[in-house]
Parts: sequence; C-alpha cells; structure tokens
Amino acid sequence: MLFNHQDLKDIKHQLEYIDTAIIPVIDVDYRNQLLNIVDSYEVIQMMTLSVENQFKGRVLLVPPVQVQEDYTLATVIGEQLKSYGMRNILFVTPSHSRFETAETQFKVNVFPLASMDADMREEMIEPQVKSLMRTIISMWNK
Repeated sequence: MLFNHQDLKDIKHQLEYIDTAIIPVIDVDYRNQLLNIVDSYEVIQMMTLSVENQFKGRVLLVPPVQVQEDYTLATVIGEQLKSYGMRNILFVTPSHSRFETAETQFKVNVFPLASMDADMREEMIEPQVKSLMRTIISMWNK
C-alpha cells in the first residue's frame, strides 16, 4: 500500500493483512552533500517501491523521513505506526547512515543511478530488493 488517500482509506479495516510499515530514513546535509542525498533517495525509492509492488496488500510504504543527526522523528513515526496497528516496522537507510534502532533495519548500498541505463539500474538494484524482501519475510515468520 502506498501513502495515498485511496490506499489509506482502506487500511484500517485490513490491518490483519497489512501489518508491516516500511519507513525510508535519509540522512541529509543540504549544505554540501546534495548529490549524496539524491543518490540515497533514488536508490531507496526504487527499492522500496519495487518491494511494495511485490508485497501489495501486505506492506505500507510511508514517505521518506529526512534526518540531520537527530533520529528522534524517525523513531517517533515508527512508534506511532505501531500504535496505529502495524505489527512490524522496517527502517530502510543508506549503508552510511548512523541511525540505529531496536526495530528491524535494512541498510542499502547506495550508488549513483543517473548515468546508468534502465537495464543496468535494474541489475544493480535487484539483489538488494531480493535481500530486502527476505528481510520482510523473516519478520513475518517470527
């Protein structure tokens, strides 16, 4: 499920099936690392949208949370989603992120997608998508 009006309208009645929230967390420093932010965002967005598409009706993909050194907001959002009824919270972060949590976390290897053609992007992203999917399945099997 995506974070849009139509999907969220139905989610409360389907919490027994839609029990996992995916929260992308992007470290930002707009002073001098814009290209790094974009690379992180693009890779994580491609991966999480692909996983949401594969697990449609089982996961909720929320908008990315931007953080600067203080990760409290991301943690609070996870806690609020648990209060709402989500049983599983998964934070997806770039591998260089300093974000740590007691919840499940998946660290993504980030690389620039801008100069790659579509086939190469898919080839580079696919192994991480499969790994992310295995992480979610293992959460469900606990």
